[in-house]
Formats: sequence, structure tokens, C-alpha cells
Amino acid sequence: MSMNTQKGFTLVELSIVLVIIGLIISSVLVGQDLIRSAELRATVTQYEQFNAAVATFRGKYGGLPGDVTGNASYGFVGDGDGDGALAAATNHDAGENVYFWNHLGSTGASLISGSYLGTQVPTAGITTHTPSNKSGESWGVFGANGTNYFVIGATTPDTNGEYDTIDILTPLDAKSLDDKIDDGRPNRGVAQAKNGANDDANATVDGAGGAAGNQCASVTTAVATYVTSITIPTCTMRFKFNL
Repeated sequence: MSMNTQKGFTLVELSIVLVIIGLIISSVLVGQDLIRSAELRATVTQYEQFNAAVATFRGKYGGLPGDVTGNASYGFVGDGDGDGALAAATNHDAGENVYFWNHLGSTGASLISGSYLGTQVPTAGITTHTPSNKSGESWGVFGANGTNYFVIGATTPDTNGEYDTIDILTPLDAKSLDDKIDDGRPNRGVAQAKNGANDDANATVDGAGGAAGNQCASVTTAVATYVTSITIPTCTMRFKFNL
């Protein structure tokens, strides 16, 4: 007489397996958080480097990159009008906000890494015209109401000559950048955030925007705070030139 014996996992063995799986998942999540933190710090470093490059450029050439008369005088691509504002041309077509990166880069003053064309930006993308942003998509610049800004999350040009943007930051990411650069408030100061998918980068910073559950920030009595409970990308940001 024979008997078939079946062996299974004991509760202790199953518990060990579950603990190991939990540790693996935790380590992956922690690793992702560390990578994202590094990307945000790198974005801040880029912003600081660009500001330093602009200051050096002004001291050497007597004006803002993109805004100076650079074509004949210095061999850069494009001539600005010298009014201190980084204006755009229709369809992003060879405006000062495109000349800017050529004037700063290796085809201009060689004050930042990369070589940028300074010519009409194709609708297929802008990576040959502006630097990549460490947090996602590309950098852009523009002037609005007498102030010049860097913008992140820039994508293809729109019909007004400004950069379209997409939401590349969660509200917590945006707050982290804001805290590092400024005052942690999305609708004021040097660092400003908004719900910006498919929006002109120079559109008014409203602090909020987006439907419920898809907001970057909420506004109460004109004081905006980041909606950090939302965990999907709902924010884009712009940063004032530090001049």
C-alpha cells in the first residue's frame, strides 16, 4: 500500500517570502524617490548655472543673451532689439527667446554646455534649440510684463511664439523646487507654478487651475498652497531671472 504525500510551504516560509518581496518593493520605491530627488536638485543647479551664465554674458557683451545685436557684432545667430525683454516671434520663429540659447551656448559665448541652433523651432520638437531639463522636457525663456523668466516643461512652439508646456511635476515636486529656490508659494516670488498642460508658458500664473483632483495648487484668500495629496504630474514652473 502506497501513500502520496504532498508537501507545501509552511506559514513561516510564506512569511519569509512575503517579507523578502516587501523589502524588494520598498527598495525599488526608495530608489525611485532618490532618483527623482536627484533630478530636482539637478534642475536647481541648472537654473543657478544659467543665471551665472547670463550675468557673465551681460558683463562681457553689455546686454542679455538673445536681446543683444549679436549677428553682425559677435557672430551669434539672430539680432535682438536691446530693450531688455526676451520677445518671441510668431510661431516661435527666430525670436529672442530662441536666440538666447544660441548666444549662451557653444555656438555663441560658450557659457553653457550644448550647441543650440537659434533658428526656427520645428513643431516636431525643440531639443536642438533649447537645453533638456533634468526634471523632464526642455527649458525655455520668455519676457512678460517687464520680467524675464526661465520655464521648465517646455515642448513644441505654439502660434503665439511662446513655448507650450506640459505638466512634468507633481505638486510635491513643484513645492520641493519652490522651497529650494524661493518661498514655497506657487503664485508669487521667484519660483511660480501652475497647472500648465498645453498652455502658453507666459500665461498668467493662477496658482490653481485644473479640475478637482487634477490641480497643482489651491487658492484661499489669494494665498496659494500646493495640493501635495495629488500624486500625478499637474504642475509646470517658471523662475525669474536672478538679475
